Amino acid sequence: MKASSDQPNADDPWKEPEQPYRVYSGEEMQALLQANSDKSRWTLPWRVVAGQMLATIFGALIAFIFWDDGRISVYTYSAFLGGLIGVLPAALFLLRLEIARRAQRLTSGGFLSALVSGEVIKITATIAMFIWLAFNYAELKWIPLLLTYIVTLKCYLLGLFWR
Repeated sequence: MKASSDQPNADDPWKEPEQPYRVYSGEEMQALLQANSDKSRWTLPWRVVAGQMLATIFGALIAFIFWDDGRISVYTYSAFLGGLIGVLPAALFLLRLEIARRAQRLTSGGFLSALVSGEVIKITATIAMFIWLAFNYAELKWIPLLLTYIVTLKCYLLGLFWR
């Protein structure tokens, strides 16, 4: 006897049976939204910034241990400033998004505008900080500065794991 075309064939392992879906009632949706409201969407970005700050402190500590001879020198300052170049623009970006989120009537276009303007602020602040440090602190060591900056940028990957 041959199987009908609307039933899955037991001999064909590649054909998946259709999965039924469930329609939630309004009360069930409200309960799900209430349960997920405790997990704020905005805590994850601030946790990434906190991770960047910890990476900055850790980078300065590594520079102190391996490059300095028992006293805080230009290597430690360079590593710390490199981390701050990663942390401060990210915090400015998140502050811009927080301001947009608290707006009275936030539309999708308004949020997109806040996102783009936040990125412009972040990029401008990063470039300005690099230029300001290059012209005002010629004694900085660029290797620890750039290493710590790159490590703070890699902290964005932590958000993928925390999610």
